[in-house]
Amino acid sequence: MSDKLNLIVILCDTFRRDHLSCYGSRTVQTPNFDRLAGESVTFDGAYACSFPTLPCRAELFTGKFVFPYLRWGPFPAGETSLADHLGKAGYHTAMVLDNLPVSRLSYGYHQGFETRVHVPGQWYDPWVPASQPVEFPVAAEKLGQHERVKQYLRNVSGRKTEADYFAPQVVGAATDWLERFSNKGPFFLWIDCFDPHEPWDPPREYVDESIVGDNWIIYPKLGKASAYSPEELAAIRELYAGEVRMVDRWMGRLLAKIDELGLRDNTALVFLSDHGVFLGEHNLIGKAGKNRQDVNGWPPYREVAQIPMMVRLPGVAPRRVSSFVHPGDLNPTLLELAGVPVPQGVTASSMLPLIHGKQEKLRDIAVTAWSYRGWANHHPTCIRDGEWSMVWWRSGIAPHLHHLPTDPAEQRDVFAQNKPVARRLHAQYVEFLKQQHCPPANYWSRRFFFTGSTPARADDRGVSHTHAQ
Repeated sequence: MSDKLNLIVILCDTFRRDHLSCYGSRTVQTPNFDRLAGESVTFDGAYACSFPTLPCRAELFTGKFVFPYLRWGPFPAGETSLADHLGKAGYHTAMVLDNLPVSRLSYGYHQGFETRVHVPGQWYDPWVPASQPVEFPVAAEKLGQHERVKQYLRNVSGRKTEADYFAPQVVGAATDWLERFSNKGPFFLWIDCFDPHEPWDPPREYVDESIVGDNWIIYPKLGKASAYSPEELAAIRELYAGEVRMVDRWMGRLLAKIDELGLRDNTALVFLSDHGVFLGEHNLIGKAGKNRQDVNGWPPYREVAQIPMMVRLPGVAPRRVSSFVHPGDLNPTLLELAGVPVPQGVTASSMLPLIHGKQEKLRDIAVTAWSYRGWANHHPTCIRDGEWSMVWWRSGIAPHLHHLPTDPAEQRDVFAQNKPVARRLHAQYVEFLKQQHCPPANYWSRRFFFTGSTPARADDRGVSHTHAQ
């Protein structure tokens, strides 16, 4: 038996932190995640950085905050992944997932994993032929992205029991792998569960049908929440909550299997999400949209930026940590736990000093950022320091500043009254970008908001051009 720690990472897509009772939810009870939190170092200052799904995983796999140069798409060429490093160190590396974008072989996120177990049929995976007839659960005008919904409904048309839902299938595949291979030496198991990402289609036992009624809007139109009545919005929220409850139950079964196999004392276990989702806040449903007019590019307010993160380590007492951390920080953390030197070029920071109580914080700010490339050039960044949050656009929109103690929902812009605060946050953000080797053109140009000089423009490639200052 190896003396190296096994490593298990569970990442659930689109999991709002405030829907976990261990993070304060009063409407959604998550007893299994609560138990895990009670056994873990639980991070209260965890925020998405490179946003959303694929950039988050690229960040975690590389240990670099990739948003300045990576947009939605393949794993960055030429990079060595976390699984590569662990495989070379003697770990058996395995990936179990139903996440459609991550599962695309052409995207390369399986790089370094010896084993890849893909649960097919999630979302709009072309799994069941298009000839299969489908019937929408509500009127078509209530649903978004009809073709994707049709494909999803085709894919699940053969469901008979709860075990046929996707989160249960992922847990089943992961427990099967553990039963077969967990005693073969040190392993790194990556579990990428798409739920509770939309479509929000849980078994009925997980929802309050007095709230949902006939409004089974499993895939709402992503955009303005005002497209729906208050009753419909309540039903959408309850369907999402039902997905969370289902995930909690099945993750409890996974945790029980880990204990049953005797892995608790030699396995580091991590749970996190990549981001959350708007469920009516800021008049939005979803997390993203290409329309600039939708609140000026969908800022990553706290509903999508705050994420759950728990790390359970043998011999480490459970506690809460307030320091800002990002998904990428898990990369050097896991490498250090495995006894693998952290490569040069990694810009994230190991969380082990926080976990062991030897350090109080890793950084002064949390940054949540859309890619700086492509059509997303109008999408903003959020910079937070605990007291303030600032929304920062690269495309000529004045920043928004929110005072979190008096405005935790980030609704009131007080930039005009607090420009020195915004200037300080901007300077900290620039320093962060420099550490990621971001081209100066992407941050120099915005100083006009503080100096009164001429605004810059952003071209179609997302590269900002400045006038002389």
